Formats: sequence, structure tokens, C-alpha cells
Amino acid sequence: MRIALAHTNLTRGGGMEAYLCSLIKGFRRQGDSVTVYACRVDWDLARELGCSVHQIRPPWPRKMREFRFLHRCNKLPLRRDYDLALGTARTSSPHVTVCGGVHVETIRHIRRTALLRSMYDMFENKYEQQAFCQAPHIMAHSGTIARQIVAHYQVDPAKIKVLYPPIDTDRFLPMDRTTRARTRAALGIVDHRLSLLFVSCGHQRKGLDQLCKAFVELDPMRYELLVAGSAITAPHPGNVRYIGYVNDLSPVYGAVDCTVLPSYYEPFGLVVPESLQCGTPVMVTQNVGAAELLTGQEAVLLGDNNPKTLVAAIRQLERGVRVEAGFAGRHGLTIDQHIQAIKETFC
Repeated sequence: MRIALAHTNLTRGGGMEAYLCSLIKGFRRQGDSVTVYACRVDWDLARELGCSVHQIRPPWPRKMREFRFLHRCNKLPLRRDYDLALGTARTSSPHVTVCGGVHVETIRHIRRTALLRSMYDMFENKYEQQAFCQAPHIMAHSGTIARQIVAHYQVDPAKIKVLYPPIDTDRFLPMDRTTRARTRAALGIVDHRLSLLFVSCGHQRKGLDQLCKAFVELDPMRYELLVAGSAITAPHPGNVRYIGYVNDLSPVYGAVDCTVLPSYYEPFGLVVPESLQCGTPVMVTQNVGAAELLTGQEAVLLGDNNPKTLVAAIRQLERGVRVEAGFAGRHGLTIDQHIQAIKETFC
């Protein structure tokens, strides 16, 4: 098959960038030809993935370049020229617009004050609405997202299909005991202290402020929080430790005792299945889309992210608890399973 994928960035990263790479790997593994339309391109990554690339890079200021990219991308005859075309939630020219989060819902949970940022949100919402109305099909990355699309944009529910995003099971793997012990030592994790991991590039929405308030109340000799992703700019307690932006999170997931994601709003949350695939249980609020997949054996589901709720739940955790191997396969979250589901659903 001839496949087209449209996304703003073909770069390494989390979220939709990681999803785009998974799609390329999956389609290429099935023998399909893949062409990517993007604004920012990591050419080394493109060569590594084996895809063709059309770079659409308008000479506009950085903040507005994305909208010019979307405008030009939406003019392309992707449905005519390819057997299957998929694009992110603000592209309307593909057969399928993929939604990893509803922007209208996202900004409800983030306090915006800057005028320029408000104007940026207005353009985002405009292109999002256009995509949902004009694209023949919508792929929602969780049931929560599907319901929010209908609520905000009055889209016919029949054109929305829920397919959870996959994770790369070649990268995210459990570790044996010896490797885990060595990795814990390298990260400065000690056995007498329960170690939690928080991964985020959007701390406000994901609840880091609430976590920090909780860790003020927790004994620093018994509990610590490792933060990976964006730097911590606000004051934080001594038992909250920033470990930097980590390109390969698999060993970090495998080393800690629990991954925590107390988001105010989280459309899906790839860190949840990534952690579980590495054998590490998770603690998440029920606002996290991935919570739809979880059971009590794998996760602690929180009713809210109030610091008192977090403190009580963390104190109930046990060190050394591991999750049964094969989480991704059991829930249809391998890349091959996801590609097959796309073809069965949209072709």
C-alpha cells in the first residue's frame, strides 16, 4: 500500500512524534511505502526509518509556521494520491485524522494569560474543528477523547473509532534483576527508599505541583520522586529530584518502584503502558485516558490529585512489586497490532 502521514514534526520526542515514528515503523514492516509530510524534519531519523519526506516549511515566524503548514497540507490531494492517508488532529486532507487530545479540552485545564498564546489557541481550535468536520474518519486515542470530540464539536459518533496508540516493544522491555540493580545504582536509587517516576514536558497539566506538595509531607528517607522531561522551575522539596530530559526511558521505568501520573487532564498518557511494559506498576488519576485499560493488579487509580490523596496512596505502595510481562500484547498495543487494526478499520 501507498501510505501518507501528515504531522508537523518528524523528530524524536514523546506524544505524537513518537506515535508518528511507530506508524512509519509499522507500515514499513508490512512492506508498505510511506511518505511523510512535515514542517520540521530530522533527516537522520527519516533515513533511519526508511520513509520518503516532503518538507513543507513556510518562511513564517516560528509560532505561526505550524498554521501555514496546516493550511498548505490541507490543500494536498492526499486521499486521491494514496491508498491510505493519516494526519494529526488538525489536518483535514487525509482519509483519517488522528486525535491524541482535544485542544479545547486541554486549554480548559491550563491557566492561559498571555494574549499571543490565546490567539494561538484560537487558531488551533479553528483547524481542529475543520479537521473533525471535513475528514471522512477520525481515530481517537481513547474513549475519553472520542466523547470530548462529540461534546465540543457535535461530530457524528459513527465516524469516530477508538484505537489506543501503540508502544515500541523493541524499546520498552523488562530488565533482569542484575541489570535492574545496576541501573538503580546508576540513578542513585537506594533500596530503603521507595522511588517514584514522573515523566512530563507539561508539568502544570500533569500535576507536578500537587506531587510536590505531597512529597513535602513524605519522609525523605523513605520516599523520593524522580522527574524526567522538562526542568523543574518552581521551588520543590529535597526528595524531588530532576534527572533531566531522558531520550531512552525504558531503563528508568524498569529501575523505579512506580510511575506516577496525577494529571488534571491526560488524553491518553503513553508513559502508562510504557511503564507497565517494562514491568513497573503505575499510579494515575481517573482523568488519564489510559486508565480505561487498567486493573487493580497493575495500577493504583486515584479519584483526584489532591496532595492528601496522593500521600495516602503513596504510603500504601510496596517496594519491589513488578507487573506481569506482556502488557502491550494483552491490550493490542504493539505496533504490529495497531497497524493491523488501522487497516481493518479504515481500508
